[in-house]
Order: sequence, then structure tokens, then C-alpha cells
Amino acid sequence: MEKVINSVKREIFVNVPPEKVWKALTVPEERNRWETRNCELDIRVGGTVSLDYGWGVNYVGTIIELEENRKLVLEGEDEGLTTWKITPQDGGSAVAIEYTGMWSGDFEMMQADNMAFGTYQFMRNLKSVYEGKEDLRARFWRSWIGVLHRTNPSGIPGAKVVKTQPNTPAVGLVEVGDVITHVNRIKTTSYDVLETIVSETEPNKKIILTVMRDGRQLEVEMMTVPYGQTIGSSDE
Repeated sequence: MEKVINSVKREIFVNVPPEKVWKALTVPEERNRWETRNCELDIRVGGTVSLDYGWGVNYVGTIIELEENRKLVLEGEDEGLTTWKITPQDGGSAVAIEYTGMWSGDFEMMQADNMAFGTYQFMRNLKSVYEGKEDLRARFWRSWIGVLHRTNPSGIPGAKVVKTQPNTPAVGLVEVGDVITHVNRIKTTSYDVLETIVSETEPNKKIILTVMRDGRQLEVEMMTVPYGQTIGSSDE
């Protein structure tokens, strides 16, 4: 039986001092520069943090622990914890985030993979913006094909299909249990690789998936649609 996981972590190096990263996390105008569309931050123990990321994604939590320039711990409405840690490193900062919870089985592991991927996208943007480069968000979540997947836990490296959403390009071409090993001939060894390629592709572009199904290798072609939309909805 596959083990239960109780934490999901990501870390990135940002070439700015911890004080700047702390402002990026705790000052609304700064947080909006790299992560949120809108946010409300009451930075004190017991204070509420409300984040609107765009793409229909929101978060509300309560601060249960903080150490200025070093640590910020939030408890979400589901009682899961989100812990940000900032550590001085090589003249900059190692920025780490950890989610605590409990995940097991394909669907919950897909949710954990999805959460970690989304977080790391914004961490990439934190690095880019604060190192004086571009805001990457215009690249994020442009398209999808309606496949919910997870990193394949064993056997063939790839992304295991957990579900296909109704009225999306994948329906009838991809099946639950398929392992997607390549997109456009690029190896997809994990959730992150597949999701990055598909979600950063422009809408209405053809992609080719290489799929392992019942020991057979198949290639299927489909067109991307704008992220979160169904076939035909972009024309409405």
C-alpha cells in the first residue's frame, strides 16, 4: 500500500536579503507584485491573511506564529498549516514553504502535487521579480487539456491520469490510469514537467501526448483550450 504523506515542501534561492523577502510576504503592495491579485495582511499573531491569486483561487488563514525576517506560520480554514521560512544564504535568502496535512491515494496525491506546483510557480516569480527581472505570471495557466494527474508513484516515470474533466480536449483520448510519458516528445517524468508544458502553451495549439496504456504505447493529439474552460466556452 502506498504510504500517506503529511507534508509538502518547496524551496528556492532568491538573491536578496531576508528583509526584502519578509516584505514580499508581509506588505500587501509587495505581495501583489509577485503572487496575489489582491490581498489583506494583518501581520500579528491572531491576524488574518486573505489572498486572491487569480484564476479563481483564494486562501484565508490565521497567523499562529511569526518571527520577523525568518518565519511565518498560517493555519488555514481546513486547519492545515502553511510555514514560510527565510534563511540567510550566500548573500541572499533560501526561501522555503511547507504545507502540513494528510494525503493518500491518487486523487489526494494529485491535489498535493497541484498545490506544490502552484506554489513553486509563484516562488519562481518571487525570485524573478526581486532579482530585477520580469513578472512571469502572464505565462502561467494559459491553457489546459482537462487532465487531472499526479506523479506516477511506481513503474514507468511519468504523470498518471487520475481524472478527465467533462467537455475538455482529453475526453475520449486519455483514460484514467494512463501514464503520460512525453508531451511533444519531451519527457514528463513528474507532475510539474507535464503541467508546466501544457499550462504555459498558448490556447488553441496542438500538442502530442505519448501515453502508456495496458502495456502499449500510444500517441494522441489534441488542441489546448484556455485554462479552466471547456470546449466551445471560449467562443461564447
